[in-house]
Amino acid sequence: MMNVLVLGGGPAGMAAAIAAARGGAAVTLLERNDRIGKKLLLTGNGKCNFTNLDLRTERYDCDAPALIEEVLKQFSPEAIIRFMEELGVPPLTRHGTWIYPHAEQAAAVLNGLRAELERLGVKIVTDARILGIRQNQKGGFAVKTEKAEFRADRVVAALGGAALPRTGSDGSGAELVARLGLKLQPLRPALCPLRSAERENTFFRASQGVRVPTALSLWVDGKKVAEESGELQLTKEGFSGISVFQLSLPAGRALQHKQKAELMLNFLPDLKADLTFFAKRSTQPFATTLEAYGNGLVPKNLWLALLRRAGLSAGMSPTSLRKTELAAIAEQLTAARFPIQGLAAYDKAQVSAGGISLRELNPHTLGAKRMTGLYFAGEILNVTGPCGGYNLHWCFASGLLAGQSAANDEVL
Repeated sequence: MMNVLVLGGGPAGMAAAIAAARGGAAVTLLERNDRIGKKLLLTGNGKCNFTNLDLRTERYDCDAPALIEEVLKQFSPEAIIRFMEELGVPPLTRHGTWIYPHAEQAAAVLNGLRAELERLGVKIVTDARILGIRQNQKGGFAVKTEKAEFRADRVVAALGGAALPRTGSDGSGAELVARLGLKLQPLRPALCPLRSAERENTFFRASQGVRVPTALSLWVDGKKVAEESGELQLTKEGFSGISVFQLSLPAGRALQHKQKAELMLNFLPDLKADLTFFAKRSTQPFATTLEAYGNGLVPKNLWLALLRRAGLSAGMSPTSLRKTELAAIAEQLTAARFPIQGLAAYDKAQVSAGGISLRELNPHTLGAKRMTGLYFAGEILNVTGPCGGYNLHWCFASGLLAGQSAANDEVL
């Protein structure tokens, strides 16, 4: 019987342990926390959006799209839904294609995974902080923790990324594996708020806390590269909200390459807000001052902050506006540009981008090309998708593939 050691008790690690045990292996799972699945409970605001029916390879940020394509071919959204149903977790569709557990509770998914691990006889060792991994000369592996050393024929490394370090995901897993000589792409926060330039601090201090429907576009070196829409939240140092999280992936990549990144905001996406619209509004009886002029368009503190950004005073009369001043108002409300200085810290990121290069792996097994018997799954790999179930799908799909490969001699 093959002995398989799974490192990490997140969604990828649990899926790998289940697949390896179903394949007939004796499986031990090591988890650094006092319990498995700690980070899983936080996904999707506790609702656990675990796949998406509109899963597209090109939406993943990675260094080998062909590998993603191969994994998704083997483990489609329908396959992951069937896997969840086997655990007693039927699906629920939201937003057209986003798939959640029917109970809309991440705990339901974790309970199903834990019950299957127990049924299959997987040994779970918690409080097991890993210090090193080495391959023996005669084959097999030794994994050292703070309290013991574990030996196995095969190892699946599902050690996570660097997002939400309070859950034990602090980037140390990728560093451990990098010591084995595998290429590591630099880690960075992803699906996170964006920080604007410090010179905009006055604007954010005045408007922080505002939530408003907005159309957003990301510009890199003067070219529009992505766009999103939805509720925007203004913070004390920049922008947050699902639409911002979606843009944080290409924004982070641009910043990593030292490119100029800007966010363009349209605060009136549902109005035909052209210059004629703004000129007509300035002649209406209610528009006695610029403060009154903006009433009803956007929240007051946002409007006043935008006025200051345009270099105008709230007490000015709209009828006295020059064409250039009217154009400045239109720009601030429909095409305001903010330079992006950086990403939020890891504690505010849903996932991390970067990790072990996919080029190091066999796309059919997720095994290391240069180290027979070592497999990878989940966020430790250089694969990051947008919000909407992409990342949990990757964790489950890669975990199932790595686990079944580790249990099967024929694929090695």
